[in-house]
Amino acid sequence: MKMRKVCTAPMVVMLFLISLALLAPPAAADWHGGRALVLYSERSYWPPSDGWVQHNYKDYKIWNNFSAEFADQGWSVDFAKHVDAANLSNYDALFVLTPNEDIPDDEAQAIINWVLDGGQLVITQDWKGKYANEITEPFGIKFIRGIKGCTFSYINEFGDHPVTAGLTEVNGTVDGITARKINVSGSSKEIGWFSNCIGKHCLLAVNDTAGEGVVVAIGDEWMWSCWRRCCRFNQADNEKLLDNILAYFRQTCSVPEFTPLRLTIPVLGLLGMVLLLLRRA
Repeated sequence: MKMRKVCTAPMVVMLFLISLALLAPPAAADWHGGRALVLYSERSYWPPSDGWVQHNYKDYKIWNNFSAEFADQGWSVDFAKHVDAANLSNYDALFVLTPNEDIPDDEAQAIINWVLDGGQLVITQDWKGKYANEITEPFGIKFIRGIKGCTFSYINEFGDHPVTAGLTEVNGTVDGITARKINVSGSSKEIGWFSNCIGKHCLLAVNDTAGEGVVVAIGDEWMWSCWRRCCRFNQADNEKLLDNILAYFRQTCSVPEFTPLRLTIPVLGLLGMVLLLLRRA
């Protein structure tokens, strides 16, 4: 009995197209086009009347340059005094600038869970407290104490990281010592230091693998203020630090991860099917 010859060309073409579909990267499901949320309090001074961060980053004019920079970098920005899981799910980045009192447990846990699920957090803490640790310690970042023996503080040494690209100095001084040092553990790493003749102190740290998210921690927030003639935002590389963070967040959140495994499986499958069809031909 004569066997029918199988026409392999159309089947090979079909398998090739299926493999291309498998290789195509998935859409970034959690990317909202560059939406940031900044927490604020009603007052501009301690203690806040509603909200648990230090300043009114929404309405107080010394933060106008900071707020406007988001749009300049292609981001939209909203403000809120409190957060929950439903609210956070609408944003790509959260800025928590210097908590000034104990963070409500439900809000701290909502932020932690959001980061673990892919959220990108910038959090600062100055010399007035260590409240930020309620959020950062699960990610191996701990704000410790101020820098003794210094009349001012700034970041003048940087590690190799997209957040620090092109930076030479970040200056956050306001009145005397305002910064708070950072200790890191686990997958977190130091990327910026205040270095002088008496020592080297970490003031900038990052965890790139905070679950599915990212945490950037800074030992002060005043470098993004603009107070009368003393406009810190425009000094040194303060503005560039914010720009770098937003660019890094856009890159890590909007670009799907590609691994060699995603290439290997379809290619091996295609080769196997081709060999099988050729044997039957």
